[in-house]
Amino acid sequence: MTTLLERAALWLAKVPPAISGSGGHSQTYTAAVGLVHGFGLSDTDAFALLSDWNRSCQPPWQDRELLHKIRQANEKSHSKPRGHLANSSGAGPAEVLDLTRVRFSRPKPVEAAPTVEVSVDPSAPSNPPAAPIPASHDASEFKRFLTSAFAPTEVVCICEQVEDGGPISAGSFLPIEDWIARFDDPESILFRSDRTDGVFVRINPFKPNLYSGSDNDVMAYRHVLVEFDSKPKAEQEQLLRSSGLPISVLIDSGGKSIHAWVRVDAPNRKEWDARRDLIYSSIPGVDPKNKNPSRFSRLPGAWRGSEKQKLLASNLGARSWEEWLTDRESIDDSATIVSIKELMNFDSDNDPDNLIGKRWITRGSSMILSGGTGIGKSSLMMQIVIRWCLGKDFFGIAPVRPLKIGVIQAENDKGDLAEAFQGVGRGLDIKPDEMKSLQHQLEFRTEAVRTGDAFLAYARRFILRSKLDVIVADPLFSYFGGDLSDQGEVSVFLRNKLQPILHQTKVAWIWMHHISKAQRKDGEPMTTMELAHAGFGSSELANWAREIAVLAEVGQHQPRRFQLAFCKRGSRLAKPMLNLQHGTEHIKWEEFNPMVMTGAQLKEKKPYTNKEKRKDRI
Repeated sequence: MTTLLERAALWLAKVPPAISGSGGHSQTYTAAVGLVHGFGLSDTDAFALLSDWNRSCQPPWQDRELLHKIRQANEKSHSKPRGHLANSSGAGPAEVLDLTRVRFSRPKPVEAAPTVEVSVDPSAPSNPPAAPIPASHDASEFKRFLTSAFAPTEVVCICEQVEDGGPISAGSFLPIEDWIARFDDPESILFRSDRTDGVFVRINPFKPNLYSGSDNDVMAYRHVLVEFDSKPKAEQEQLLRSSGLPISVLIDSGGKSIHAWVRVDAPNRKEWDARRDLIYSSIPGVDPKNKNPSRFSRLPGAWRGSEKQKLLASNLGARSWEEWLTDRESIDDSATIVSIKELMNFDSDNDPDNLIGKRWITRGSSMILSGGTGIGKSSLMMQIVIRWCLGKDFFGIAPVRPLKIGVIQAENDKGDLAEAFQGVGRGLDIKPDEMKSLQHQLEFRTEAVRTGDAFLAYARRFILRSKLDVIVADPLFSYFGGDLSDQGEVSVFLRNKLQPILHQTKVAWIWMHHISKAQRKDGEPMTTMELAHAGFGSSELANWAREIAVLAEVGQHQPRRFQLAFCKRGSRLAKPMLNLQHGTEHIKWEEFNPMVMTGAQLKEKKPYTNKEKRKDRI
């Protein structure tokens, strides 16, 4: 008898592969439901079979997308009982099968539509021309390329005048019909094997009778050129084929790169720029130099040295820019879904994203530590990061393990940092083996120039390169680069620019910040909520951060005394407020008991007068 896994494989072999733009999402979901619900397979077995079937899809799904389909199949309700395919009498033959002989079918090529003449109004560049019409399969490579990338009657620019690997003229401008009629021959000037400098072609059509080759003369903002410089060609091709992007033509440049003409059909240059930037951000490692719509690419069929520039494929991926956006947003949206089942099964005591305390600070979260000027915030933070890097608690606030922490600061020179590090190290009695560990766990950087977007990009590189768990930026004033009292500016910076970095890298971010004072006008200490909003700037700072910690001096003492209040999630800590003071012998923060007075303090206390004693009795 066949096994359940074998019967499921035979069933899946009859499921047609998913093709982007032809109900690919539904087809893949159907396959996942059949394996998980119909045959009752485990997620592991279902994923193994689905991965084999996925190779025949156009383009293949990414692993995370397959896993999402499997999760959907598990969580959604179905009209038939679980295992109904496994119990079906027609599920499979009785003889023993060899799973390695099961083959999943490839999609049949779609017959191309016949060529049809379509007139285009050259005076209306904001309206994209009719979709390119694919040539028949027996057409020449040159003709297949032109008819896949351009619409009939469009003017195309090709440049065969090449020196030192680049075009030396604006190129020649002709309608498609003229190019095909004059040059669709292996012996034409474009394709002779004795011409080894290659031939170039611009990626978009041009307005008739305008032959400068400038961006202003582009008639339709149809294509964005995507290529790589540093990846192996096989990896480039795989990335482009699996991207799902609407690719008109895929070209082997004859050199180190694969060129993809991504069809964006933008109505104007501004929208073309926006769609280009979105494409470049969606594929890692893309060459960013191809920033203009009149860009040259390589003409398939021409020779470049001993290598031929080749047309690898045409009409790949989504059928349109809108379809790609819809598919992309659907995949991105799926990552935001939190099911009731996940909420019910969540174990807060074993959260893999927990870093410090009982889910006090987690991966991707944030804290702002505020205090007045000149009270020792830098030494306090130095003590905190040293303890957490060693896996030790800071006055009861313990990390789940030794953390990798990076500090970017702008206010202290190397000498100041050294004095603070050495002083705190002596105060904490750091052992030689612990100091060796700190060399791997703790990194410092001094950056006093970058602000705003440039600073965030710098910090992101630091996080990824050093694989940080926590990053400290000191102070917020130095790196914001705007008006901290402007709620709109602050919100965009924190929520729209910084927060995505935290989500992507899973780092916990700590800002060092300043407050003006920690007392109300009536002289009374501030409440915890008032302290949370005591930092300079918009209240959005306190709203955004997961935790607000405020260091405020209390009274006039020697050594100076402070309260460190945790204003938002202090209830998760054993002590929501710490009573701390400067160390007497080293640069070190110590805990004190506010209810205990020293002998010197008692001597300073004046005795009651007889009048005051009488008042006490009342």
